[in-house]
Amino acid sequence: MCVDLSTYTVSFKVFSNEVDMNKRAKITTILDYLQNTAWCHYNDFEKRNGKILSDNLIWAILKLKVNMIRLPQWEEIIKVKTWAPFVDKYFAYRNFEIYDEQNNIIGKSTFNWVVIDINNKKIIKPEQFINKWQFHKTPLFFEIKNKVDKITKPKLKKEVTVSYSDIDVNNHTNNVRYVQWMLDCIDFNILIKKQIKDIEVNFIAEALINDNLIINIQKLSDSWLIYIGNVVRKKDNHELCRAKLIFE
Repeated sequence: MCVDLSTYTVSFKVFSNEVDMNKRAKITTILDYLQNTAWCHYNDFEKRNGKILSDNLIWAILKLKVNMIRLPQWEEIIKVKTWAPFVDKYFAYRNFEIYDEQNNIIGKSTFNWVVIDINNKKIIKPEQFINKWQFHKTPLFFEIKNKVDKITKPKLKKEVTVSYSDIDVNNHTNNVRYVQWMLDCIDFNILIKKQIKDIEVNFIAEALINDNLIINIQKLSDSWLIYIGNVVRKKDNHELCRAKLIFE
């Protein structure tokens, strides 16, 4: 019997190690929930329908945008619903909705994935691999075709070295780490007194173990608390990631 996996929902309980001093889930926690939901969806589909990608191919996030109406609280149980609306040339898209226990939507997101051959680092068109996939054809919540504005006048910066705790299953830096490093450059009073409303991230290249990185932050607006940031590899000044963060 064919099981409808065009949409997929996973529940999460917010634990103490996932919140800040205000007992709100960190935005990095939300990013983890979204990616774990996508992985569970994909993994469940493969178990029922067979392997989609060969061992030399991986999915990688190119762009994402998240809008939060509110951040869930410590011990709150939330649901994340996801689906893939369509594929456009080299890009596979996913929408996400985040629900609270009263079934209110508290957040939405759109991700953009690509398939990469790890042997030559080339992007492969995903159409040939996903002919069995069950799409849920809806509009994207957010258009994420354009890049985040380039940082021009960094005001805050720090340096980090990629270490063991930063590395993920694909042997490169976990993408959530880039966001965490940028958040750590923002004024602590902003982080505890305001809530992050929107985050948009472009992933440009990967960081590997022992890479020395420079994290830059620039404040664009005082009234709207808008920041842009990036992560740059120190040895060649190559930009790896760029993000825009809006607080309210």
